[in-house]
Amino acid sequence: MEREEATRYPANLHAMLRGISIAFGIVLAIAAQAQEPTSDATAVSYSRSVAVPLNGIKLYDKVSEAWTWTLGKEPGAKVLKSDREGGVIEGTARVNFRSAQLLLREESMGTIQYHVLVNVRAGECRITVNELVHSGNKTTARGGVHLGLLTRGLEPVKRVRGAGGGNAKRLYAEAKQVADARITVLLQAFEARLRASAEP
Repeated sequence: MEREEATRYPANLHAMLRGISIAFGIVLAIAAQAQEPTSDATAVSYSRSVAVPLNGIKLYDKVSEAWTWTLGKEPGAKVLKSDREGGVIEGTARVNFRSAQLLLREESMGTIQYHVLVNVRAGECRITVNELVHSGNKTTARGGVHLGLLTRGLEPVKRVRGAGGGNAKRLYAEAKQVADARITVLLQAFEARLRASAEP
């Protein structure tokens, strides 16, 4: 009887410890989920449609020229695809980012890379800018502060390594503001150039 009691207690203790560790794991998982940003994770994108009374091929040539004089002059601008028959131009460029804030300025200084897709058909050109991704300065002693994909939310989708929540949120808002200002100007310039070149 005493031997049975002795063997039962370690088994009960083991089961109890296992139960505690499972409960602790559940609590940690819930806490981690609660700390994850709950903001809108829809990626920032820009889209504009320009009506121009030209056939597809002629309009494509005008679009290509407008690209060269606007988006094509941006830092890191590169054409990835140019299909005159299909009416598609695809490329990338970047916005150089330097924070006005003193804190983490050096670590977050870097680029906001973006993707551009232009679809051309008779009488219409549609341009879309999306996939805006911020990368910080990797060469600093503390490493770069990377904000990642810019979304419509108020804070980064993923935790920002090297920056506290408040600082990351402020940097994120600033990066979106800088990107928005530059891309808006570029799209306006692209449309103006396209319309001007298409005039008789």
